[in-house]
Amino acid sequence: MNLKALEYCVEIARQGSFTKAAQALHVAQPALSMAVGRLEEELGVALFNRATRQISVTAEGQLFLTRAEACLEGLAGARRELQDLTQLHSGEIRVGVPPMYGIRHIPELLMQFRARYPGIAMHVVEGSADDISERLATRDIDVALLESRRVDPEWESVLLGSDEMVLCMHEQHPLAAASSIPAARLQDEPMLVFDNTFLQRHLLDAFCSNARVRFNIALESNFVPLVITATRSGMGVSTLLRSVQEQEPGLAGVSFEPAQFMHFNLCWRASEYLSQANRRFIETAKVYFQEDASSPLSH
Repeated sequence: MNLKALEYCVEIARQGSFTKAAQALHVAQPALSMAVGRLEEELGVALFNRATRQISVTAEGQLFLTRAEACLEGLAGARRELQDLTQLHSGEIRVGVPPMYGIRHIPELLMQFRARYPGIAMHVVEGSADDISERLATRDIDVALLESRRVDPEWESVLLGSDEMVLCMHEQHPLAAASSIPAARLQDEPMLVFDNTFLQRHLLDAFCSNARVRFNIALESNFVPLVITATRSGMGVSTLLRSVQEQEPGLAGVSFEPAQFMHFNLCWRASEYLSQANRRFIETAKVYFQEDASSPLSH
């Protein structure tokens, strides 16, 4: 059985078209069609319905292609395992991080990893928790940094540490002198809030809703630098992680009452091969967060 034919069939099913599959695979369509035809003859069944322009998979084809795709993924894993035998002189890691948590911790972690393994290419994407989770589930990335409440229980994960969500404002703001902020202090307060893709927004909404408090939204955004700049300018108050606030001159950070903490995990798909490069990255991250004495994660 020709492996190329299996790859062709899987791509045709994904694209719903012989033409699009040939284009995606960079092969001539006649060659693709012939290979699929020979495979169907060998199996004695039709894998695709060709009666209409939009190609669909037959019931027999669905059964076969499910197994074929699993086989191809297994072979791809075997190839990566063999590549890892080069003692990490080459390879790649694909990591997804949330927009705020990465500001303080990720750049230095990546620099340390690069210094130890200069031959490994690093691909880092930023996105909301939902986006990062989807990328991990669909294998667009290999490792994800997510708040513990966003980690799929079917994934493997390791807890890296915690960070505090604090109310932030200009240093001269009246709330800056408070020892802590109960929900009642936010009644009618102009707020610079993140949109609903941020767990911090859900925590803030729940914090206020439980106390039947309503704040005023002066600005809503998913752009972290914009919220930081607007907070510094005095437009309103916002919620940031303590690790981020401490790096921003001119911003005060006050704990909520009760304090609001977020716990972060590095996670990956369970029961699948994880390359040695990614495993080394996970180990490097664990050591980095343990040794980062200046970080809230060590408190």
